[in-house]
Amino acid sequence: MITVDEIHAVDRTEISQLAADVQHFIRDGLPIGLIFAGLPSAVSDLLNEGVATFLRRADRINLHEAAVAEVNASYSHLFGEGGITVSPDRISEAAEATEGYPFLIQLVGYYLWLEASKAGWTLDEAGVQRAIAAAQRRNTLVVVESALSDLSDRDREFLNAMASQDGPSAAGQIGAILKAKPNVVSKYRNRLIAAGLIESAGYGKVDFAIPGLRQYLQR
Repeated sequence: MITVDEIHAVDRTEISQLAADVQHFIRDGLPIGLIFAGLPSAVSDLLNEGVATFLRRADRINLHEAAVAEVNASYSHLFGEGGITVSPDRISEAAEATEGYPFLIQLVGYYLWLEASKAGWTLDEAGVQRAIAAAQRRNTLVVVESALSDLSDRDREFLNAMASQDGPSAAGQIGAILKAKPNVVSKYRNRLIAAGLIESAGYGKVDFAIPGLRQYLQR
């Protein structure tokens, strides 16, 4: 099994060579699996840009948000098994900070473990806060900034219009801010949903799909 993470940061020439090698292995009947992981937009670009024709037949699996209650239960079990002393309130605080976002679940858990290892395998309020802050900084660098790096100016204007509000945005509100017709708003709405940056939030409304993206744009 070959796994390539954060594919937006991987050189496309190397990906192309890897794909060619894997295709040869498949033709030879060898037992091999290939997994790519990354932002939805990066995955779509990779599969559509012709790196290897056979990649277009790959299954696309979207890791949707987990329930915060499930994250809470997972953290409680993990830290209990690891002999880490931490109160239920602190576990809940950490779980809520992930917003159920898969990458943040991983990051917060990693930094919590790191903080505990420095403090005699205990976690207090200060340690949990440091872990959450470190995870959010890493998420901003790896996910948020990467997701925004290839957007057009018009895409950014759409996101900035959303960020000017505190909750889900209606298409009409976005159109009024951008002074754009409904068909134009719909076009960019669909583009940004496909890129995994925003998601439907009820009839005619959208919200940010990546934790920290609204706050980053507001800053």
